[in-house]
Amino acid sequence: MKFYKLGYFFLSKVNNITESLEKGLDKVVSRGEKNFSVHRKYMNFLRPRKTALDEPLYKLSAGRSMVEMLGVLAIIGVLSVGAISGYSKAMMKYRLNKQAEALNLLLANSIQLSRQLPKSPSGWTYYNEMLQKLNLLPDTVYYDKTSDRLFDIFKNNIRFYSNSSSEYSYGLIFSLSNTTASFEVCQNIINIGKAFSSELLKLERNDNTSEAYVIKILWGDKECTANRTCLKDVSLDDISNICEATDKDNTYFTFGFAW
Repeated sequence: MKFYKLGYFFLSKVNNITESLEKGLDKVVSRGEKNFSVHRKYMNFLRPRKTALDEPLYKLSAGRSMVEMLGVLAIIGVLSVGAISGYSKAMMKYRLNKQAEALNLLLANSIQLSRQLPKSPSGWTYYNEMLQKLNLLPDTVYYDKTSDRLFDIFKNNIRFYSNSSSEYSYGLIFSLSNTTASFEVCQNIINIGKAFSSELLKLERNDNTSEAYVIKILWGDKECTANRTCLKDVSLDDISNICEATDKDNTYFTFGFAW
């Protein structure tokens, strides 16, 4: 019973203190006095705080105008077009670099393998499957057993061959197959041929039409003379001129590197 009375006593005191603080705060605010921060500190626990629901409806419903939304959409559209264009160019550059690396390695491996093959092969012979079985193919070049051909990252087909009736018995034929980057691929081929000028006997650009003919011959160091166009001396302008009229459906290149 004593504890009950004691609790009631303290509760009544707390209520009295709270009522006094609230009355005092109201008096301080109404008089315009500045030193009511202590009262405000304690009264914040007693008075409900203002929420977004307490704001007028016209303030909550404010939004963006149609003109502003159209402007934002236009900016997003411009940025998207630029991003897609930049991504496409970056991907094309990446694929061209991969194609150049693969052809460089494939040509080097083919030259080394030709030195271990018979010097006088009979007729036409292809060694594409041999390259695949010896694990001499780059990662981005795959061998198609059905057609017995190699294909690069742009689906151009490649054949490592020997031909006893040819003046250059071993070589690598690189045929363009409807690639959208025919000009850039042509530049890759000639630049790689230039890097191998000491190993190559020639690099031909041919037209694979009903009347196949040679468009241009670039000669390696072993066959280079004053009257011939030498691979090692080919300039950037020369390469652009050779590749300018490249037919993506009919053009092929021949690397001749062994008798």
